[in-house]
Amino acid sequence: MSPEPPFQFDLQQRNTLNRSGLAAYVQRPPRDRVGWVHVRQVWLPGWRPAQWAYEVQHLEVTLESFWTAQRDAEAGLDVEPWDELMLTAYTTFLTDDLKEVEDFFAPFIDRPEFARHPDRVDCPHEYANEEWSGETPARYSLTRRAWAAFLLCTQERKLDLHWTEGPQALAGRVLRVGLGDFDLLTAQGLHTMTFGQRYGAQVWAEAAEGYAEGWTEPGSRIALDPSALPLWSFAQAAWIWSSEDGC
Repeated sequence: MSPEPPFQFDLQQRNTLNRSGLAAYVQRPPRDRVGWVHVRQVWLPGWRPAQWAYEVQHLEVTLESFWTAQRDAEAGLDVEPWDELMLTAYTTFLTDDLKEVEDFFAPFIDRPEFARHPDRVDCPHEYANEEWSGETPARYSLTRRAWAAFLLCTQERKLDLHWTEGPQALAGRVLRVGLGDFDLLTAQGLHTMTFGQRYGAQVWAEAAEGYAEGWTEPGSRIALDPSALPLWSFAQAAWIWSSEDGC
């Protein structure tokens, strides 16, 4: 019995990788999930010497969020895909070794020819040949969910949320946390705030006993575990915790 050929991208695939990136569906994802492996070429000015390298990712999202994002894109709605896609697994790393990329792809797909242009496999992706930032859209999605978790725990623990932005200072209870906004009931009335409004604001939650917990935007060096963050259920129109731990 002849040995299987090595897992290698052919010349056409390598050209596609250098121009646009490569991606493939994960062939046997968990139930109710869809996943991809993806690689693109990026410029790393901070490396010494500065050089081109590969940003490699494994992405896995809930099937419900994938179909929702697909439908909204086809309908022409102005919605960012990663505002709807709910990550359940995420791995990313940088390398300048193509063989390391091929070795990473191999366990997820049976044959290297399954790797194609990302658009051919509906893989959410950034443009290739850009300067690497470290803040990928997938990472942005996890940060949004960390913010949702902070709000949900503030609501569940019945803490007062303090919000200071310029001359505006609000304090009250979180009544509702939506997919991209939340309601804050203060002595002055009900305020609906979008998730994006947290940028530039000072936010902290305070218990009646005086204990306070501030919100700090997690930097790129802080790991965010998808399994520890709430998932948005489009069927229930609510956040649900993927683990029993919750808050």
